[in-house]
Amino acid sequence: MTLGNPVLVEEVLVRHPRLRLYLMHGGAPYLQETKVILAVYPQVYLDLATISWILPRQEFHNYLRELMLAGFGKRLLFGSDQMFWPEAIGMAIEGIESASFLSEREKRDIFYNNAVRFLKLQGE
Repeated sequence: MTLGNPVLVEEVLVRHPRLRLYLMHGGAPYLQETKVILAVYPQVYLDLATISWILPRQEFHNYLRELMLAGFGKRLLFGSDQMFWPEAIGMAIEGIESASFLSEREKRDIFYNNAVRFLKLQGE
């Protein structure tokens, strides 16, 4: 668990300031540390894989709401992290779709637009 703390990537980010990376699993359970890394390093994105379906729905929504309120909605990426339980992909989608505090545009950003920007693909 301790090796999942997002602060541990800071040395690499300092050494390689042009490196773009994304943190897996929303940086959970390190919400405060994740927000600090996102605030200081604009090239860091965050995937929501696993936490969108494994956490109780309200806990996931609280975590996601905190990230949105902190202004990181343009750097959140959809993910399911699925190899063995394909039914969890639908659960991950529903985790985002059921977040009533997200606008349709914010959901589209999480599902698509943010990944297009992060991966430098042609988008909308």
